[in-house]
Amino acid sequence: MSKRLLLILGCGLVAVLIVWLAWREKEEAAAPLQNEAPAPVAEARRLPPIPHTPPAQETPPYKEETTTSDGVPIAPPRGEVAGQAHPHPITPQHVRIYGENHLVGAIEGAMEVKDVKGMRRLLEQYRREYPEDDQEVQDGYAAIADCMEHPGAATRAAAERWIDSHNGSTAKRYVVRYCIEPASQ
Repeated sequence: MSKRLLLILGCGLVAVLIVWLAWREKEEAAAPLQNEAPAPVAEARRLPPIPHTPPAQETPPYKEETTTSDGVPIAPPRGEVAGQAHPHPITPQHVRIYGENHLVGAIEGAMEVKDVKGMRRLLEQYRREYPEDDQEVQDGYAAIADCMEHPGAATRAAAERWIDSHNGSTAKRYVVRYCIEPASQ
């Protein structure tokens, strides 16, 4: 064998010996951690058993109040009343509210089918019969009719101004649906 080959084999053996010693030292350093006993686990505290409770009794269904604190019975919503009873009358104010709700429903129905002429006709009737506009919806419905009739930037801007000034109106969601959302789609 040549000296050169012996030198290469010797260097190889030295390199293997160095790697083996480094590996052994690393294993010995990690060995104490592996041989240590795990930390004692605190014993779980036993809870007392849950006492058995009997099932709850069924409560009787709610019965509509039939008498008031003064002992006079309340008249049923339908049927004949025999004797003295507290009535629940339909006042002119009730009739007015029912009429307004009916008219608002008709306007919203016309809006759903995109009947702009019908909306405008019903809106004029609404303005005539309920000029106070307690629900703050009349101008909102007008803005929706404008958006349906003339879609574009001008009617969208008018609708945005209406939304900004009528935050509590129930018509706000419809103005957004029919004037704002179509432009963003």
